[in-house]
Formats: sequence, C-alpha cells, structure tokens
Amino acid sequence: MGSMMTGLYIGLSGLRTSSNSLNTTANNLSNVNTTGYVRQGVVNKDAIYNYVSTTSAVNKGQSGLGVAVSTISHVRDIFLDMAYRKENGRQTFYDKLYDSVYEIEVKMGSVEGIEGIAFQSAISDLRESINKVAEAPGNLVSRAALAQSAVEFIDKSQLIYNGLVKYQKTIDDEVVSTVNRINEIGDTIRNLNQRISRIEANDVEQAMDLRDKRDNLLDELSKYCRISYKEDSNGVVEVSVEGVHFADDLSVNYMGCEKIEGSNFAKPVWRGMADQPVYNLNTTISTEDNTDIGGLKGLLVARGTLSPTAASMVEPDPADYAGGVNDQDYKDALSEYNRYKECCDTSIIVNTLANFDKLISGMVEKINDIFCPETTYTAADGTQYTILDTDKAPLAKDGSTGIELFTRNYTERYTEQVIDGKAMYVRNDTNTFGNRSAYSINNITVNSDILKDYSKMALTTRDGADDYDLAKDLVNIFNDKTLHYNGGLHGLTFEEFYETMTLDVATTGKIYKSMADNESKLASQLDDKRQEVMGVSSDEELGSMIKYQQAYNAASRYVNVVSDMIETLINRTGAR
Repeated sequence: MGSMMTGLYIGLSGLRTSSNSLNTTANNLSNVNTTGYVRQGVVNKDAIYNYVSTTSAVNKGQSGLGVAVSTISHVRDIFLDMAYRKENGRQTFYDKLYDSVYEIEVKMGSVEGIEGIAFQSAISDLRESINKVAEAPGNLVSRAALAQSAVEFIDKSQLIYNGLVKYQKTIDDEVVSTVNRINEIGDTIRNLNQRISRIEANDVEQAMDLRDKRDNLLDELSKYCRISYKEDSNGVVEVSVEGVHFADDLSVNYMGCEKIEGSNFAKPVWRGMADQPVYNLNTTISTEDNTDIGGLKGLLVARGTLSPTAASMVEPDPADYAGGVNDQDYKDALSEYNRYKECCDTSIIVNTLANFDKLISGMVEKINDIFCPETTYTAADGTQYTILDTDKAPLAKDGSTGIELFTRNYTERYTEQVIDGKAMYVRNDTNTFGNRSAYSINNITVNSDILKDYSKMALTTRDGADDYDLAKDLVNIFNDKTLHYNGGLHGLTFEEFYETMTLDVATTGKIYKSMADNESKLASQLDDKRQEVMGVSSDEELGSMIKYQQAYNAASRYVNVVSDMIETLINRTGAR
C-alpha cells in the first residue's frame, strides 16, 4: 500500500510542476509587449530517490519520487548584455559629438533646408560694398552702404558666436542633469539590490520583476558612462563607473558638479573621493582603450572647458604685463591659453569659436589699419610707442584723422600724448575700466560717429581729394593671404579661411556621423541577439503552453489510474 501511495505523490509532483510551468508561460505571454521584460523559464529536476536493496554489493536499487522545480531562470546572456552596453555607451558618445557639429552647421547656415545665419554672404556683401566705395570714395551713398554692410557683418558674426556660446551653456545644463540622473539610478540600484537580496535569501523565490528593473537601469546607465558590474551569490550587483565603485546594496558613490577654475562650466566629480574629477579629459580618445564610451563624456568633450577668443590661441608673454609673471591678468590669460590647448583638438565647438573670432578680429584689424596706418616711435628715453602715422593717415571731410571703422567697446583707439615735446596719437589697448581690450567679436561695434555722419569715414587725402589709393588698399586686403587656420603653413584670404573652417567642421561631422551610425548598427545587432535570448515569442510560448498542458493532463491521468488501482485493491481485499 505504501508504494501505491507513493505513486500518487509522483503523479501529484507532475501536476504541481506542470502547473508552475503553465503559470510561468502565461506570465511570459501577458508581458509579450512589456518593455524590458525578460523571458522566464522553468527548469525541472528529479525529486529525491528512495534506495532499496541497500545491502547489495553491486547496485543499489532506487525508487524515484517524481519531479520538482529546480529553478525559474531569468533567461539572459550576460556576455551579450556586456557587449551591448559597451557599444550602447560608445554610440551615445559619438552621437553627442555629432550633435555639436550639426549645431555649428545650422548656426552657420551650412545645412541644406534649414535657415541659418549664412555668414558667407556677410563677407561677400562687405567686400562688394568696399568695391563700390573704391569706385567713388567721396560718394555718401557708397559710404552709407559700406557702413551698413559693416553693421550687418558684425551683427551676424555676433549672432553665430553667441549662438554657439549659448549652445555650450545648453550642453553644460545637460551635463548637470545627466549627473543628477546617474545619481538617481545609483539610488534605485541600491534599493533594488536590497529588495532582491531579501526576497531571494530563502532560496525559494526569485525577484524576477525587480531583476528586470535593475537590468533596465544598467542599460540606461551604460548610455551615460563606461560601466562594469558583477553579481554576488546573494543577487547583489556591484556597479563601477569609469573604473570607480559606484553602487551596491549598501551605498552609492555620488557624483557632483564643480565649476572649472576660470570658467562657469561644470565638471563631474566624485563627492566621496574629495571631489576628484570623474574624467581625465587629457587622455587620448581611443576605441581600442575604451576611452570613447558614454554620453556624459561626449558632452564634456563636445562642450570643452571655455568659450575662447582669438587671444586664447596665443600663449601670453609676461613681458606684455606690468606685473610680469605675477600679474593677475597674465595668470588669467595663461590659464585660458592652457585650457584652450587642452581641448581645442577634441572640441569642435572650442576650435570653431576660436578660429571664427580669429577671422573676424583679423578682418576688422586689417580694415582699421588701412584707415589708421601706424608706425613705431622711439622716445629719447628709449621707450617705444606705437603711434598713428599722421603723414599717411587719411582724413575725414572735416579734417579729422585716426578714425577707425570698427571700434572696441569703451575703448579709444588712441590717446593724445606729448612725447619729446611733440603731440602724438599713441595706440591704446586699455578700456575706460582699466582692463585690456582686444578686437574680439563681442567687443566690436561699428564706429558710432560714422553711422551718424558718413562724411566721418576717412577717405580723403591731405590735399582734399578722394583717396583712391586707400580705397584700393581696402579692396586688396580681401586678396591678401595673411590668415593661417589652426597654425597651418599656408596663408589664406578671409573667404578661404572661412571655407577651410566650414570644411573642417563638415569633415569632422562626417567622421562622427560615421562612427555613430556604425555603433548604432552594432548596438542594434547586439540588442537583436539579446532579444532572441530574453525576448518573449508568442509562438514559442504558445507551443510551450501546449506542451505543459499535455504534461499536466498526462499527470492527471496517471493520478486517476493510480487512484483507481488503489480503490480496486481496497474493494477486492475488503480492506477498510
């Protein structure tokens, strides 16, 4: 009778495991369209055995007690997960870099179908208006056209420059929000680790839904930064970011943002590590070394660490500063130069801002130097001065001289000084606030005196005639190859410089776009393979459901047969 009852228990074990399999399959089917859901699979095993003939020296007999559920597996491929997350982060890195290139092209009107500033036309219009003045220097209509072209030229250049600076600020805001999101993910992973460990501690339940949530967070985190992770025997995942411990079930190593010295831009730091920077942006960007992973780093590289001007590209000379190497202005200029050198090769925005300012300031200074020719005068005490060359300087119609077309804000081009008993116009590079003043984009305006009275434009000789020679010199500066792009050896005209700059932006954009597209395809392929493993196929699950339903029916019939056998045996033996 005992063996008969055992047969019932064997049948019941089949019913129980088939029922669990059916429930798991039904759960899979109900989540077939749930984002991030991972297919669950039932793994069955033999139940315990009863041993018979234990005195046998050759083979001990065994009597099985049915089937049991070994585990309900979380069907994932950890190697595909790791590969996908790495390529996902690399794709986001190059996406952020390409976004910055696209923004530059939009601002400059280089994207077909999208209206931008179209700065090329501003250079052409300025050149054309100068050609008109060269034909009739005394014509007030031609002078007015030149003045208005100059205003349009400065307005457009400032719109482009300030638009890119504003975009840098937008990126900076995204850096801060990304850091905050990373911290939120860290908090959530810690909480999930605690809940998963607590639920699975009895080796009875598995926290599948919580594991899905944690895996989805790891997928998201991989977009922002380079991650690594490992799971311990308690189901706790320890996550590292950029090689530094980030989160487990006990703590989160939070990121924070600190201002870069000399800048208003933020840099991510580890709060728990005395504000140590998260990234060393001086390292070479390399796929081989995995230094091109994560959208956060992509944002930092694209943004750069400053909004440079042409002056940022030149190493300051302490001899040009009153206090030498201890002069605070010199220290600030040196810091700006060093920051420019650190990021000019990697940040297309920084490189474009600096070269664009170099173009504008170069054009402005060349034009001004025609209206205000200068020479060097050595005083009796040996001091050298840069002064207006009054013998060559043209005049306005009222006889005034030293009138530049473009002025610096709050800065007179010359100060009148008496040197060795003679009155001279000495070049001035200090504004009314006592600060150094350069011809940078945001410090330039068209001379307000000329805008009020076009006769103030210095295009008259000392004999009172129209100065055709000066007008010709203005035309010729557009043909002079005096500018050098990024320290190149070959000189370029203004228009060639701008074309070279826009070509450099376009070429860089193609590289980033190609990298981003390739990584997108690779990440998509890896994700497709992941979905083949962990995704729910309704056809497959329906097939499994039929299989488990048949197993359940078979176990049910088995129980019925054993039950009938026991009943027949009891009835025929009269046992009650």
